[in-house]
Amino acid sequence: MRNVLNIIGTGFVFLFICRVVLAEDAAFTNSLARADLAQKDGNIQEAVKIYHADEQAEGSNAVYLCVLSRRYCDLTYLTNSAAVQKDLVAHALTCAQQAVQDNPTNATAHSSLAVCYAKSCNYTDIKTKLAYSRIFKSEAEKAIALDPRQDVAWYLLGRWNYAMANVGLLSRAYVKMVYGGLPQASLEQAVQNFKKACELAPNSILNHAGLAMAYGAAGEKKLEIAELEKCCALKPHSPEDKEAFQDAAKKLAALQ
Repeated sequence: MRNVLNIIGTGFVFLFICRVVLAEDAAFTNSLARADLAQKDGNIQEAVKIYHADEQAEGSNAVYLCVLSRRYCDLTYLTNSAAVQKDLVAHALTCAQQAVQDNPTNATAHSSLAVCYAKSCNYTDIKTKLAYSRIFKSEAEKAIALDPRQDVAWYLLGRWNYAMANVGLLSRAYVKMVYGGLPQASLEQAVQNFKKACELAPNSILNHAGLAMAYGAAGEKKLEIAELEKCCALKPHSPEDKEAFQDAAKKLAALQ
């Protein structure tokens, strides 16, 4: 049960959730540039300090809040401390919640919130993981309803279907208790979700890695290898892509 639930909270990241920072806000853009320099130097505390200030200044701007939410998540790749990572994800979650509150019709805000709840699963007990899994699934569905082009949301649904489809028989009673019934999930649906994510963002290594994972669980080794090869042929453009790239290379070597 624990291994399956760990899948829920692994690899849920922003990909390119917020693609645009409004150019007319030079102060915010310059602030992000200063934070970038701090990150390159490995100075997490300085970057967090900058983002905290931005939160206060841009607390009613959903677009900027989504950017900050992603930035906090990016910082988690600069530390091996689970405590620090948990704190960073908590900051990211706060930004995403504020973004949804500021603009409930913003699909990116809902995708951001879904990602944050998914990442939060890494730092909770089993019962809370399941509770969070309900929330991130719901937020992903809201994002897709507002904008079907949200590849991040499709990826999240793929992860949810994969995890729920692999819950063992001995754990189903516990899942039923948390969900109020056994959720409808399948590897077939996970494959379709990941395919949609790949269709919308074909250069995302993480999307192809998700599809490879689903194919592997379904016993489709040739298709799994094909997706892993796509992962290895692409160039990582984000911390999560780099991690997925390295993992795909290891899996591909083991299968060949």
